[in-house]
This record gives sequence, structure tokens and C-alpha cells, in this order.
Amino acid sequence: MKRSCNFTPKLAGIAAAVLIPGYGLAAPSGTMGPENPPVSSARTAPDAAFRSQGHLVKLATYRGQKLMIWEVATWCGSCKAGLKALAHHRALIDQSNLKVIVLRDYKNGGYPGITIEKFAAQVAPTLLKDPHFVFGDATRELATAYDPHHYVDIYQLIDARNQIVTTSAAPSVTFGKIEHFMASNSK
Repeated sequence: MKRSCNFTPKLAGIAAAVLIPGYGLAAPSGTMGPENPPVSSARTAPDAAFRSQGHLVKLATYRGQKLMIWEVATWCGSCKAGLKALAHHRALIDQSNLKVIVLRDYKNGGYPGITIEKFAAQVAPTLLKDPHFVFGDATRELATAYDPHHYVDIYQLIDARNQIVTTSAAPSVTFGKIEHFMASNSK
């Protein structure tokens, strides 16, 4: 006896509604910035703005200081490990003149996620009150200037003369670069 399948369009719609949300359960993914990008000469850091505590802040506010501008996604495991590493090295950072600006990627790397403040509170709460750390959200302008490839874990080290001297990723793995930058004579 031959069976026929009575798979009607109505039934197809119900099946699609049940099956498609399963794709939404996949873990977010993105490309991490390169840990060792090709060496290039220093370039002037573009002035751009980010949002912090409800205010628009221009990077020019920090001119004359050594900066680390780090864009993260709050769902990114490497970013979580990086923030833990910075918290682990907090005393060293606090002894330096480095200002660490931790920014949630523009649109959080394309996936929903918690705020940067909740991310920091969960991963490294002591950094929220540390004067060497600033937390905020990247604007489109900043993301275009500092992360045109849309990496989910990338940082730049900017010297006091406003020159980008290093671009890298994964502070948990590359903290030696950050430490060397803090100790350098480039003010």
C-alpha cells in the first residue's frame, strides 16, 4: 500500500516556525583580530567618539596620554579572557600612565548581548571603579576608524604623541606587548 504525504502549505509553515528558531541557538561567532599583524609604521590615531555613561566622549579628551583602545563583543570568550588578564595585571597597569578604554563593539559584533557594564561586572568588577579603565560603546565612526574589518577582539596602543604603535588582539595572550608599551619611553 502506497502512502501519500499530506504535507500542506499550512503544515509547512508550522514546521518552519518550529525548526527555524533552532538556527538562532547557534553560538555567535566572529573573527578575532590578528595577534601579530604585519608591522607597519606608526600612524596618527584618528579622533573619534564613543559613548560612556550616557555621554559622547571624543578620544581627543585623552590626547597626551598612553591609550589602549580595545573593542570587544560581550559574548566573546577571548574578550572575557582578555578582561580577566587585564584585571590580573591591574596593579601593573595602575602603576603606569596607561588609560585602557574598553568598548563594546559597534552593534556588539552583530549579535545581541549584555551591556559593557554588565560584562565588566561579571568578568572583572574591580575594574569598573579603577581610574585607569573607561568602559563604553563604540560608535559607527569609531568602529570604521579603528576596526574596519569588524573584528570582535582588537586593540590599538596609542602613544602620548597620538601615534598608533601597535594593533593586536587577545590581551590574555599578548599582554607582553601591552607591558612593553607601558614600560616604553614613548611617554
